[in-house]
Amino acid sequence: MGTKERRGREKEKRRQEILDAARNSFWTKGFDGTTMPAIAAELELAPGTLYLYFPSKEALYLELLLEGYDILLARLKKAVDNAKPPATRIEKLLDAFLGFARETPEYFDIIFFVLQKEFGAVRKAGLDQSQIERLSLKEEACKKIVLEVVKASPKAQRTAEDALRLEVEAVWSMLAGVVFFWRSGTADEFKSVTAAAKSIIVKHLEAG
Repeated sequence: MGTKERRGREKEKRRQEILDAARNSFWTKGFDGTTMPAIAAELELAPGTLYLYFPSKEALYLELLLEGYDILLARLKKAVDNAKPPATRIEKLLDAFLGFARETPEYFDIIFFVLQKEFGAVRKAGLDQSQIERLSLKEEACKKIVLEVVKASPKAQRTAEDALRLEVEAVWSMLAGVVFFWRSGTADEFKSVTAAAKSIIVKHLEAG
């Protein structure tokens, strides 16, 4: 292994160590309770070294948000991996979305709730635009999977694509709301409410 390759691997390893420490801190202390100096101290790094990898706490947080989108995107892709009737694929997509919310709540929170709460317009303006672009691409990729399945449903035969896109946005937001209001309840309550939401959505999209 050459010197350049070894340094590249060492740099990537250090970057991952920073992300792991940041993830643990954000998950346990929240956004406001996490600081860059504390992360650096935990890793026994000089604060300046940490800033070489991530220019701000916000940038570090957004990198975790990108991780969350990767997990969600993988789940959605797997849900439609095999050819199935549209109704079945819709149900599988809903299960994937709700499973992501239930099993990885921290990632779900930063995608759907925390980002909007913690990042005001001023903070967003100072973020790395490449990160913002990557976020937009990942969000669009998730919704594109849903849209392609919706376009195969009976409803799509009499609905313009722009209208279908709006329906995907509405379903996306509705499911986030269902999770927000019901996941703190019992497992049975969450299962019952999400089953009702799935039934409503599938029936709506299957209406010819």
